[in-house]
Amino acid sequence: MAAQATHHKSNNEPSSPKDWSWKFWQVVPLYPYGQRRTIRKEIVKDAIWTFEQLQGIFYVVVPIRMTVVKLSAGGLLVYAPVAPTPECIRLVNELVAEHGEVKYIILPTVSGIEHKVFVGPFARQFPKAHVYVSPHQWSFPFNLPLSW
Repeated sequence: MAAQATHHKSNNEPSSPKDWSWKFWQVVPLYPYGQRRTIRKEIVKDAIWTFEQLQGIFYVVVPIRMTVVKLSAGGLLVYAPVAPTPECIRLVNELVAEHGEVKYIILPTVSGIEHKVFVGPFARQFPKAHVYVSPHQWSFPFNLPLSW
């Protein structure tokens, strides 16, 4: 089954570089810095979507991926959040309008700073969602509490 790409435009709102902005890019100063375009792809019709943003250092640029899964009881699960740019949040909210609220956000990796730095800002966009993180998530170099 081929994935169907839904690029940055929704039916009502055109995308622009302003919609790609990520104001906290200095925390992880990787290419494309403050501009992160989001590409949504439907992997399984009406059930699973991926959201990709480019990230890189020097001459190596790769996509990082967030996955959104429709839950059988209604609502959505977000796995490994990416930068919550206005464009990204708009694309997620299009799914919310059709399939229900974001109920769960999962940060699956301890070492993946490319997702770790986004989980807090992403979760603030969906305050009713339950957030789950891997054990010892912020334990190096200091053991910080999850509320941090």
